[in-house]
Amino acid sequence: QFAGPGAMVAAKEDAGAGFRRSSRRQSTSVNPSLPGGLVAAVGSLKLHQVPDVAALAAWLEERGVATSTWGEGTTKGVDKLYKELKLGEAGLEVFSTKEGGLKVVRSTHVLRGKVCSQKSYERKIFLFNTWQQYSDGRKRTRNGLLSEKLSTEEVPLESHLHEVCKRAVEQEEMQCLVEAGFMLDAGGDIPEFDPSYRSTLTVDSEVLTDYTLELEESKSFPGLMTMYHLYTVDIICSGLPGVDFNTLEFHPPDDQSRRRLKYIHAWNWLRWPTIQRYLFEGSKLKETKKRQSFESEEELRQWLEEYGVMTEEWGRDGYKSVASLFSEVEKDQAQLELWGRHDGVPLLMRVVHVLQIKVVTDDVPLENKFLLHTFMQGSDGRARTVNRLMSKKLSCSQVPFDEERFTQVAKQTFQDQMTYLADVHFEINPDQLPKPEDLVRSEVEVNRVRYLGKHTDIEESPSFKGMSTMYHLYTMELEVDGLPGTNFNSVDFVRYTTPSLSGWRWTTLPETLDVLHNRVQAVSRQENRVRRYLAEQRMHLETFAERLSRIKVQMQIERKDDASDADGSPKSQGGAAAVVDELVDVCNGLRHEAELSLEAEKEQPDFFDADALPPAMLSKMAADSITEPRFEDRMTSAATLGANRKKHSFPFLSDDTMTRIKSKRDRGISMCTRSSESPHKSASQATSEAVLPTASAVPSVAPTRSYLGLALSLCAVQVAAGLVQLRRGKASNGGSACGWGQVLAAAGAAALLLLELRSSPQDQSF
Repeated sequence: QFAGPGAMVAAKEDAGAGFRRSSRRQSTSVNPSLPGGLVAAVGSLKLHQVPDVAALAAWLEERGVATSTWGEGTTKGVDKLYKELKLGEAGLEVFSTKEGGLKVVRSTHVLRGKVCSQKSYERKIFLFNTWQQYSDGRKRTRNGLLSEKLSTEEVPLESHLHEVCKRAVEQEEMQCLVEAGFMLDAGGDIPEFDPSYRSTLTVDSEVLTDYTLELEESKSFPGLMTMYHLYTVDIICSGLPGVDFNTLEFHPPDDQSRRRLKYIHAWNWLRWPTIQRYLFEGSKLKETKKRQSFESEEELRQWLEEYGVMTEEWGRDGYKSVASLFSEVEKDQAQLELWGRHDGVPLLMRVVHVLQIKVVTDDVPLENKFLLHTFMQGSDGRARTVNRLMSKKLSCSQVPFDEERFTQVAKQTFQDQMTYLADVHFEINPDQLPKPEDLVRSEVEVNRVRYLGKHTDIEESPSFKGMSTMYHLYTMELEVDGLPGTNFNSVDFVRYTTPSLSGWRWTTLPETLDVLHNRVQAVSRQENRVRRYLAEQRMHLETFAERLSRIKVQMQIERKDDASDADGSPKSQGGAAAVVDELVDVCNGLRHEAELSLEAEKEQPDFFDADALPPAMLSKMAADSITEPRFEDRMTSAATLGANRKKHSFPFLSDDTMTRIKSKRDRGISMCTRSSESPHKSASQATSEAVLPTASAVPSVAPTRSYLGLALSLCAVQVAAGLVQLRRGKASNGGSACGWGQVLAAAGAAALLLLELRSSPQDQSF
C-alpha cells in the first residue's frame, strides 16, 4: 500500500550525514534519534496516490487518522493539508512504532538563520527580529531569528543550503533595508515594491550548526502528529549596517505583477546569550527521559550529542562518565528534561531532587549552631571540600513524598552517616581501609524532625560537563542527642561500595557566610595568579616569535647569498630552505599560542547563570516537585502558625513563669490531642504543648536589659512620686496615706521583679 521508502525519508537520512560534516559539532556522526516512540520510516505518500482531497481523506482514514472534525472551530480542513502537499510545504510519512503499529506523521522543514557579518560573527553578535508590523498597521512581538520554511524539494538541505540562505536574506525577510524608525502610521501611505531596487546584502558563507527533530500533535489537524525538522544556520553576510535597522518584506507578484507589502521587520544586534534568553521565553517541556527511556549508554550518548552536549571529556579530569548518568536515570535518581519552542533553542536540563538535613541539638553550648559537612575523603585517599548540609539524593521511584516519607529518609540518612564516629584527626589509609568491626558504634538518637521548606537552584553541573542541572532542594531539621560537642569525623560504609570519611563542624549562619566568603576570596586569588601566569607566558611567546622572525629573515638572506655563489651546492640550498620553512611553522605556531593565551585570559568563567532564563520558564521548572499535592501549603501554614505562637509567647518572662501560667490555664482548658502524642504525657502537658510551644519547640528568651531597665525605672518614678506626696502632706499637716501607698507599692513591685529574676537560672547574668 506504500510507495516504498519515501523521498523525504531518504533525503533526511542523506542530509543527516551531510549535516555532521558541515556542522561545528564535529565529534558526532549520528543522525537525530526519532522522538515519540517512533522506530523507523517505512514509507511516504506520493502525490499521484491521492489525486484529490477525497482520496487524501480516505488515505488518512485507512491509517487511523480521523478527519471528520477537521475544519471545525480553529482547525483546518483536509483541503488545506492537500494544498500543503501540492505546494511542497509539507509531506506525509508512515513510521513504525515501538508498540509494533504504524503512525502517520506530517513533516515540515524550517530553517532558523543567525544572520551576522564577519566581524560580528567573531564576537558572537547576531541579528534578532524583535517585532513585525502588518500592512494594515497591526504590530506584534516576534522575538525570533530569521525563519524560512523549506519545501520538500529542498531536502536534503546540504545540497541547497546556499540557495535557501540567499532566498531568505536577499529576497524575502531582508530584501529591502530601511532605517530603524520606519513604521506605518495610521492612515499613512503603504510603501510599494520598486522593481529597480537591488539589495545591498550578499550571503558570503553559511555554517549549519544544529539539526533537531521535534514531534507533537498538530493543532491545525487534530489526531495527526507533526514532526518538525529544525535546522539552525549561521549566515555570514556582507553589506549589513552596523546599527539596528528595519526591513520590508513583500508578497510574491500577483496576477497584475504587483507585490504588496507583507511585513515590516525590526532587526537588532544582540549578543548570543541575550538572544538565547529571548528564545527561551515561551519554552515548554518537550520531553522527559526517565528510567527505561534509554536501552543503552550509547543511546543516551547519542541523544545528548543531538542537543549539543558533547561527552568527549566525560569520564576523565574529574568528570563523571555517560555510564554514571545512565545509572542515575535508571535508578530514578535523576531525570532529563528537554525544553524549547519551534523558533527557539533547545535546553537540556538534568533534574535532581535532594534532601538537605539541618542537624541541631538542644545542648546549651551548641545553641543556635548546626552541623556543616566540611569535607569528604574517598577510599583512594583523595579529599574534596564540601561545605554544605548533610544531604541525600532522593529517588523518584516512589512518589509523591509526604512528611512521613521525608522523616523516614532523613532519619535513615543521619543514622547511615553517624553510626561510626571518629576524632577530627582520623584519616582513611588507602592501603588499609577501615572496617566496621574496628570502630565503635555511636549512640546517637533523633529527638525531633521538622520540615523547613523547599527551594530550587540551577547551575552548570560539576559532574557532567556542558550539562545544566536543576536541583530541587528539600530541607529537614533534625534535633539529635549523642553527638560530640566539638568538631569530629564520621566513617560511612553505606553510601558507596567502599568506606568514605566525612568531616563535620558545628557552626552558625554568620560563620558559614565567612567560610563562603573566604572560599570566594581564595578562588579569586587563584584566578588572578592564573591570569598573571598566562600574561607572562604570552609575553615570552611573543618574544620568542620575534626572535624567530629575525632568524628567518637572516636565513633567507643567507640562502640568497648561497644561491648567487658559484660554488653553492643545490643540496645545501635545499637544506637551508627546509630549515627556514620549519622556523616559519614554529613562529606561526608560537604566535597562535600567544593569541590563544590572550583569549583564555579574557575568557569569563564557564558557569550557568540562572538569570539567563526567563522568570516564567524558571517558575515552570521549579513547579516540578515530588511532594504530594498541597504538602508545601500545609507545611507553610504550620510554620506560620508556629511563628504566630512564638509572637504571643511573652519572651520577656522566664520559663518558670511561663510554666506556672500554662499550668493554671490548663486547669480551665480541655482539648483533644492526637493519638501520635507520647503515651507518657499527661493530658495537661499535651494540651499545653498544643496551645503554646514548649521550651524544646521554641527557645526560651531571657529578659533583656531594656525590659529590666524599664521596669526598675517605673518603680523609681513611683517611689519618687510617693516621697514628693509625703513631703507635701507633712508641709500642709495633711494625711500622708496616699504617699506611703505609692512608695510601698513601687518598692513591692521592684522586690517581686528582682525575686523573679533571681528564681530564673538563665537570668543570673542580669
